[in-house]
Amino acid sequence: MLKKMKKSELKMFEKKLIKERDKIIRELEYEGEQISKTQLESSGDLSAYSNHMADQGTETERREVTSQILSTQREALFEIDLALQKINQGKYGTCERCSNPIGKRRLKFLPQARTCIKCSTG
Repeated sequence: MLKKMKKSELKMFEKKLIKERDKIIRELEYEGEQISKTQLESSGDLSAYSNHMADQGTETERREVTSQILSTQREALFEIDLALQKINQGKYGTCERCSNPIGKRRLKFLPQARTCIKCSTG
């Protein structure tokens, strides 16, 4: 039989998840604004002259890296939302693969963990 997590522990994990969720949302908003700016706006050069090709390449690379970061942050946000949903459903802290409890040390480090350490490495 699974040992239920205390309400105080669940609240602690919920607060941690919400804090991380808020941080990611702020970062997503900021990076989204940055990536949506035109190249001229981001360089500060509003003249009619085109930028050097090397500058354009650097800017394109920066936008691609930012886009990858945004994708990773969206995935993290999804995992956090899923963990918050599990807290509300009373299923938080249970491994999705073996149904054993996820260790509290693991949850403290990665509160959105979906699997126990054994299943995540095996």
